[in-house]
Amino acid sequence: MKLSEWNVLSDAEIAVIHKKSLEILQKAGVRVMDAECRRLLAAAGAKIGADGERVFLPQKLVEEHLSLAPSSFNLYRADETPLRIATDTRVFGSLVIDPWIMDYPTQKPRRPRLEDVVRHTRLGEAHPSVGFIYRMEMPPEGMERDRAYVRTLEAVACNTTKPLLAAPASQETLKNWLEVAEILADGNPVGEKPRVMLGAPVTTPLTFHPLNATIMKECIRRGFPFCAQTEPIAGATAPLSFAGGILSANCENLFLLTLAQVLKPGAAIAYSAGNALAEMKAGRVIFYNADKILWKIAAGQMAGFYRVPIEAEAVGSMVGRHDTQNGIESALLMLPAALRGGGMFNGLGSCYNACGLSAEMIVIHADLSDLIGRIGEGIIVSDWTLDAESILSVGPGGSFLTEPLTIEHLRSGEFYTGGCFDRLGEQSPNRQEDSMLARAHERVETLSSQIPAVSEKTAVAIHRWADQKAG
Repeated sequence: MKLSEWNVLSDAEIAVIHKKSLEILQKAGVRVMDAECRRLLAAAGAKIGADGERVFLPQKLVEEHLSLAPSSFNLYRADETPLRIATDTRVFGSLVIDPWIMDYPTQKPRRPRLEDVVRHTRLGEAHPSVGFIYRMEMPPEGMERDRAYVRTLEAVACNTTKPLLAAPASQETLKNWLEVAEILADGNPVGEKPRVMLGAPVTTPLTFHPLNATIMKECIRRGFPFCAQTEPIAGATAPLSFAGGILSANCENLFLLTLAQVLKPGAAIAYSAGNALAEMKAGRVIFYNADKILWKIAAGQMAGFYRVPIEAEAVGSMVGRHDTQNGIESALLMLPAALRGGGMFNGLGSCYNACGLSAEMIVIHADLSDLIGRIGEGIIVSDWTLDAESILSVGPGGSFLTEPLTIEHLRSGEFYTGGCFDRLGEQSPNRQEDSMLARAHERVETLSSQIPAVSEKTAVAIHRWADQKAG
């Protein structure tokens, strides 16, 4: 049977969180700083507070609209191959840029360069375990911000055929994404077979800013799937407890799920909860505390309760080093995505407290997802796999080397033998080039050197667009 019962919330506790979320949305409401969203919510049955911005959502309104959210949706590759995102899938995405890049030759963090974006995009494009690409709004070193955003988007769009996930940080970058989506659609309606998925958050606690409202409206009305991003910070913008953090995230997800269906019944949307922890001594935010696994499992359970896919962090580490702590934290935080699944999981390669990216860790994280996914499949018990007849026929002191089951299963994949793991054990000469990191780097070099199959027509159109925008 498969590995099961990967839960931290009981059915009764899930029901309590749902009930409390409905109560908060009805009594505390959400500050909605967009007049059109307020008007549409009011027309659907919400109440507007005396300040003109607070919106109170009755339980009936929320539950009726939750039932309209689909349990699956598709993103598309350039060749129109669908990438199914659903409550029973586990699809991984990789990063292309972050504030820091873990430089392999020096083994130290450095600022990103435009060539990193090209290299990391090609790596994600060529890696078979990567389903989609995520480009955050981050300017490379030495480039003016607005020009950088155009050139990095150009670098991504010209080096992958896979779907793209984005979280625009301004009206201008939203416009850029919408224009590129039109080019990628090649004359077809952009929402018919969407290549792009956009996300925008509720600002915890319970505040929906005008920019994020605009992103959501543009996304859903054009037919793109939408990612309901929330990031409650325990002790700062949410209660200092695991339960309080998941309740805060759930309230905000329910608001976005409801608004999405008000905007367009049946709109594709993913539940998302990126809980973090306030470190009081240093006055900073910890995004990848190792026990964050509890929040990740709970978020997956809540998304499953509402029967909608989840978009979540796949993995992460606090450190910007390729060391033991990175490995432990990465493995722990990968467990919910690889074992529970339930949607799409972003951020292969992420480290340094969500501020760093390692190309080698993209490969290692993909190996981790494959390994943990195999563990999740459990043990198949059948007459064939038990092979009691062979045990009887071979008897004491015999050999199974030539038995049918052995020959059949040599390359079956039942035993995980893939990835960059060093499997030499005590026979290893313990050379640096035999290490997992060195093997991963070799894989990075091989994959990132492959030329992506982006059509010449698309590439020319993207380059022309970028030249007009950036000069």
